[in-house]
Amino acid sequence: MAEDLPRPDPGELSRTAVPQATSAFGPAAALDPEPTLGFALTHVPGYLPGRPDVAITRLAGGSVNHSYRVSTPAGEYVLRLSPQTDAWLVTDRKVERELHARAAAEGIAPRIVHADEQDRWLITEFIEGRLWSAADFAAADSLALLAQTLRRLHGLQAPARGRFDLLSALGAYVQRIRPADARLQTYLEEAARAWPASGAPDRRATIVHHDLHASNVIETRCGLMLIDWECAAVSDPLLDVACVLSYYEPARSFASMFLERVGLPGVSAPQLQAAVWLFDLHTWLWYCERRQRRVPTQAELDTARGLSLRVARGPQRGR
Repeated sequence: MAEDLPRPDPGELSRTAVPQATSAFGPAAALDPEPTLGFALTHVPGYLPGRPDVAITRLAGGSVNHSYRVSTPAGEYVLRLSPQTDAWLVTDRKVERELHARAAAEGIAPRIVHADEQDRWLITEFIEGRLWSAADFAAADSLALLAQTLRRLHGLQAPARGRFDLLSALGAYVQRIRPADARLQTYLEEAARAWPASGAPDRRATIVHHDLHASNVIETRCGLMLIDWECAAVSDPLLDVACVLSYYEPARSFASMFLERVGLPGVSAPQLQAAVWLFDLHTWLWYCERRQRRVPTQAELDTARGLSLRVARGPQRGR
């Protein structure tokens, strides 16, 4: 299994620019054919068409969203265009905006500058720093820093909006996947047992980021900043730990330390195993459903195949 799995919602805000899409400011269509870009740019502070001190850089990643770094006399910003949602069967981005804003107020997410009421774009401040890589998830010091950041996130007051019912979400995926597969119903039955086995019903629901891929973690002089909140929800905080261990196998060697630093020292090994299996199942079903709508890359096919094997082992059969 690859250690650096492609994230469930492919990187929308990578800090690596695409050189061929970089230009000083010119006609919006030169960077993106969508007319929405031109409207969105008018909401970026300091933006004026034709100014020589305004520049736009297309950011790498994003099979659904398109993101740009926009430099103006007023500052540095990220503009994300969102023609459609594609994360965990999200129907709108109101939950993302509210949870992102709460994290930003705590200093662990970039400040939201403007959000379109029709969810067509989101503008945030640009964060200078080092984008994490897979190697950080194999380093105890880095994981300790991430755990401390998650502890702050999980300690925030959770709103009524955004409550995430994992079992219902899994069932919704299975209903959408064609052709029907008898295994899927078996997995739903296992999931119904794994959820209480993970101890989730006994823990307080918190804000969870839910997509802790390296491309969503930026290390700054003031600590870690988490970006791309599309998958954020209010749910069991153990799901953020499960996310890290699902995406990055080397992190499992530090599971005990990570749990303690994140504020979940009482979680047992079987509980953690059940939570990771549930996260694996969720991600695998996402790939299966998404494949019906979009042609997968080879990396996505490889990841889905590995997840399928892990899911087939069941929540209590080892990794």
